[in-house]
Order: sequence, then structure tokens, then C-alpha cells
Amino acid sequence: QVRIVNVDSEIIKELRRSGISKEMRSLESSDWMVLAEIDKKIIGASGVGGLFNLTSIQILKEIEGIGLGGLLQREMINESKKRGYSFITGMIDPANKQSMSLHDGFGFKTIFRIHYSPEIIQDVIIFTFNRRGKIVKSFLGIFNNILGMSILACLLKIFKTMFPKIINYNEKKIPNPDVKHIIKNFEKIQNHPIT
Repeated sequence: QVRIVNVDSEIIKELRRSGISKEMRSLESSDWMVLAEIDKKIIGASGVGGLFNLTSIQILKEIEGIGLGGLLQREMINESKKRGYSFITGMIDPANKQSMSLHDGFGFKTIFRIHYSPEIIQDVIIFTFNRRGKIVKSFLGIFNNILGMSILACLLKIFKTMFPKIINYNEKKIPNPDVKHIIKNFEKIQNHPIT
């Protein structure tokens, strides 16, 4: 069974009981989410929240590989459209080929890659619904060059404590952006494909 819910304290308790938010606490900061359940136990969740409509998706390890990620992604995109969103974004470790393939299959485009630190690399992706979404995509594209990335690195360092509100990030440890590392390891994304 799949249901769409606004996130409140009861949903957060359900996420914790199921173990889903143990793997990805950021789901608890979502504004709303799509839940997949079996016998009233959450087995998968996909949420949207934050200033940039950041998406999160998590499936119980023992359920992976049966197509649940695709179902949650499709429902999340459809609900975002119904709610009048112009765009949704995501942050993916490029080494997570399964997640990259899932998002690519739905038409997400990579805008830029950021090397926060030696341990954390993230591709910032976007799915646009209309002209306003394409404008946001173009704006975010300014970080796909060395000057834009340098500015972003400094902003991330300065506003680190605001991560949870800006990008819907609620993990146990907020990454500490290493400005030198971010600039030194800049990679330009060509043609915005998810690879």
C-alpha cells in the first residue's frame, strides 16, 4: 500500500519504529512524503522539503531490488506536480550507481558536483516541471564553474548551521565543508547528464 502524508510527529514516530529514518534522518525534515507499507509497517519512504524542494528516498535493505524505489519516485514526482512545484532537487553520491540510475530514468539532470571533503562527494540534481523550474535550474548552473563553486564553498562554510533549513539536511553529522578541498577538486559537469 502507498499513501501520501504531511509530516508530523506521528509520522516521525512511524518512521523511527520502522527503522527507515535510522538510515536517513533527513526524511523526518520533509514537508510531506510518500510511504510504502506492508501490514502497517513502513518499508520505504520518499520525502520532499527545504528551500530547494530536496528529495530523499529510503527503502529497507531487505526490500531493495523489487522496484519499490521506482514506485516511490513516480508517486513523489506526480504529487509534486499536483502540489504546484516548479522543480524538485536531490543530492546523490555519484558512487551510488543504483540511485543515479533510478533518478536518470525519471529525467533528473545533474547540475553540478561538489566535493565537500575527501569523504563526501555529492551530485546536485534537478527535475523541472515548468518554466520557473528551468529558471532555477539555470540559476543553480552558476555553480558548475570554478568561480561559482568557490563562492558556493564559502557560503556553505559560513552558513553550515543553516543546512537543515536550506537543503532539508537532518543527518546526525552535518558535513564540514572544506573550502580548499572543494575548490581544488572542482569537476565541471558536461551537458548536465546523470552518469
